[in-house]
Amino acid sequence: MGINRKKLNTALAIIGALSGWGIFRLLFPIFDYFPPESLIRDLEPSFILNIGFRKPAGLIYLGLALVLMTVFFKIIQKEWPGKRGIKGLIFGMWIGGVWSFGFLTGWLFLGTTLKAEFLNIVVDLIPLAIAGWLIGLAGGRDVPGSKSELRQPWIAIILIAIGFVGVHTLGANLLVDLVGPYAKLLLLPSSLTQLGLLLTLGAWAGGMYVILRTSIPFKKVSTRAAFFAFGVFGHCWTWFNLFFIIEFAGVLPTIILLGLIGSLGIYAGVMAYEKFIVSKPLSL
Repeated sequence: MGINRKKLNTALAIIGALSGWGIFRLLFPIFDYFPPESLIRDLEPSFILNIGFRKPAGLIYLGLALVLMTVFFKIIQKEWPGKRGIKGLIFGMWIGGVWSFGFLTGWLFLGTTLKAEFLNIVVDLIPLAIAGWLIGLAGGRDVPGSKSELRQPWIAIILIAIGFVGVHTLGANLLVDLVGPYAKLLLLPSSLTQLGLLLTLGAWAGGMYVILRTSIPFKKVSTRAAFFAFGVFGHCWTWFNLFFIIEFAGVLPTIILLGLIGSLGIYAGVMAYEKFIVSKPLSL
């Protein structure tokens, strides 16, 4: 009975968060998402756009984002010390942060305006944080105790950031000719500012790994690293960019590749930390 009640509360939390988020995004034109002009000029409109299904597809997209958040939160929160609402809020804010960096790539890589992307950040970050808090309250549990001390966490953040930038940049360079007209979606850095943004996104992922490391329910190092990189980080980074399939035709393979190279970079950084710092601690 308790399990059914918790599932019901979680479903209601998702529906409630989606209602508020969807109202802002889909009913008020000022809060709608406007794709970059550089992509509109170069890419064909999607089938979804052509049949006038954009707003329902957008609502489904937002709803599935919350479902995915719930799935990964429920997996990691079981051993994550803290109050369930606070844990949900932190997780929602972290996902909102990944999306925020994604919007900033629109400004630095795709030619949108900082004002437009800042509005996008506010419109999505707040609902994701609130949704995380509600999902935490509804479906999480309080876990007593404190986090175990992590040796040299700042090195984890640095290595994961470098791993993300390095693998992403290498992968984008290798794939840019393969994807043809969709190359802009790979976010290939060509300036220090663009590299700095990607480095900061990697550091954001590294900070979350520091928080979640002992809560990820896998003992094997490679499995724990893969779950964080391709699951916790990979799902929200890929899902954020997957919105482009609503707007443009033929972009799905490129978006999947973008998500994979980013996740692989996080995996490389996590494994470097686990193998060279945790297994063989350095005296710094």
